[in-house]
Formats: sequence, structure tokens, C-alpha cells
Amino acid sequence: MKKVIVNIIATILFANLCSAQTLVNAFEKEGKIFIQYDNGSSKEIVSTEDNSVVTFSTSKNFVVYQKVDKKSKTQGMEEEESYDQLSIRLFNLTSNEETILFTTCLDGIGGTKPDYANSSIYPNNNLCDLKSPILTKNGERLFFQTDGWAVCPAIHYYNFKTSKLVFFKAGWLQKVTEEGVEVQITSIESKNNQGQIESQGRYTQYCLFDVNGNLIKELSAKEF
Repeated sequence: MKKVIVNIIATILFANLCSAQTLVNAFEKEGKIFIQYDNGSSKEIVSTEDNSVVTFSTSKNFVVYQKVDKKSKTQGMEEEESYDQLSIRLFNLTSNEETILFTTCLDGIGGTKPDYANSSIYPNNNLCDLKSPILTKNGERLFFQTDGWAVCPAIHYYNFKTSKLVFFKAGWLQKVTEEGVEVQITSIESKNNQGQIESQGRYTQYCLFDVNGNLIKELSAKEF
């Protein structure tokens, strides 16, 4: 009886010790995903191949990673939009459950079609060439950049609370801080000349927006 009690106590203590560990890093090795805790221990969480870490959240206890689902057959060919198809996935370290958040295109076609596809705010049917993923500090939104227009890319975010893709801005994603989202935008300066709208030319400018896309302030002068 005493031995059983000792074993139960040991199991509880071990479980408490494990749960007290804090995630400090996530990394890829030979296409597999590993995590590291603050006590120095590490653990493999994804054992398949062709994976890479996107980001991780210590507060929410999850890892976001991307997996190559299909490889492009036209990569390396000139004048071709060539992209592997990726699935962006979340591994919840609390429940040990994996969820596919969304997928990207394969050579310009396929993948997740956002609600705002082919609209006045986003010209494409899907998401291609995902770059610059940045997780907000509270772990609630994943900002990233994809192909957009001839003059600039598109910025989106994935809302973990609603499980939705949201279009954010046209522009180049720079950084996401507690102060807001820094974006390099491109636009056309217009002037009203006696009732006639005249274009003054295209410009780029650094601006700071809140997480809902509202302008907080301009960070630089306009460059034409």
C-alpha cells in the first residue's frame, strides 16, 4: 500500500514539474520540429519531414510551423510564378493537438481561398509566397505578407480566436510591436486643382497602424 502511495505521489510531482516548464524556443532539425523548455530539456513534437518553424507563443503555449505538402514542378524556370504548397499548422502543447490553419498556393493556384478573395481589397484567388510572419505579443494574431499587386504585396493576419483570415493592408510588413503595426505603404498623391483631381505621382511612406488597420501616425516623409 505504501509503495502504491509513493508511486502516486511521484507521478503527481513529475506531472507538476512538467507542467511548470516554460517554452523558450522552437526549432527545426532535419525537417522535424522540436521545442525547448527553460530547464534545458527539449522534445520532438513533429516527426514528419519538410517542416519549418514559423513562430511560437510562450503565453499561449503553442508552436506554428509550415509543412511542404506539394513541391513545385516549375521552380527554377524563368518567368514562372513557382511556389511549393504549404500548410500552416498550429501544435497546441497543452492538448498535444495539431490544427491546420490555412494552406498556400501551388504555382499560383489552389490553397485556402480567403473570404475576401478577388475583391476590391485583394486581387488574388488564394495566398501565395508567404513571407515575414510576425506573431503579436499576446499570441492572438499572426501577421504575414503574400503576393498582392504589381506595385506592392498584401498583408493579412490570422485571428486565432475566430479562426479567420483577415486582410490588413497593401504594403510591406515591417514590424509588430505593442505600439502597433509598422507598414511601408505605396499610394498615389492626388491634388484638387479647381475641381479637377490631378495625380502628383506614386509615393512610398512608413506608417504605424493599430492592429485593426487604423492609422496611428506617419513615421516618415513621402518618397516619390
